[in-house]
Amino acid sequence: MKDYQKILLYLYPKLHRLIRCAGEVVEGRAVASGRETDTEACIERLLKLIGFRNALLYLSGELEAVLAHLTREEAYLLEYKYFRRKKKLEGEFAAMQLNCSERTYFRRQARLESKLNALFMRRGMDEEWFMCVLGGFPYIRDALARIQAKGAGAFAEKRFRGAPAHRPMKKAPEYQKTSSASS
Repeated sequence: MKDYQKILLYLYPKLHRLIRCAGEVVEGRAVASGRETDTEACIERLLKLIGFRNALLYLSGELEAVLAHLTREEAYLLEYKYFRRKKKLEGEFAAMQLNCSERTYFRRQARLESKLNALFMRRGMDEEWFMCVLGGFPYIRDALARIQAKGAGAFAEKRFRGAPAHRPMKKAPEYQKTSSASS
């Protein structure tokens, strides 16, 4: 999966909040613009913020269309790996249990990533599209630089064995440590 696609997926749960906040910032700056001496610069800043909000609205619609093609299991895998919304995991997917080995889990994630890549490409959401639509905004550029520098760990929490996507692991027998005298 490409870095820009990972950014889209990590941003998805935050999109509605980002859209709302961008709208509030535009309103606040418009109200406060009466104090500005450079009207043209003020209008340019407002237009950039409106453009960012519109780009996020467009992205939201595109991502909804892509995610509509996923099965329930794929949606769960996506939720678990990228979105990490506790309410969704405990609510909508509470009864979901994969009962598979870690190896199978990672294979399923790889298949899901391939499917998502194909869905993104089918909708014309390639890297050029990403840079054209979203690449001009500092928030997006910073997120992309962060994931390129640190990898998937830049946004994702570390998963542990026995996490919800895996069946519970049997505990290894506990051995008592014998204290050996240093000689």
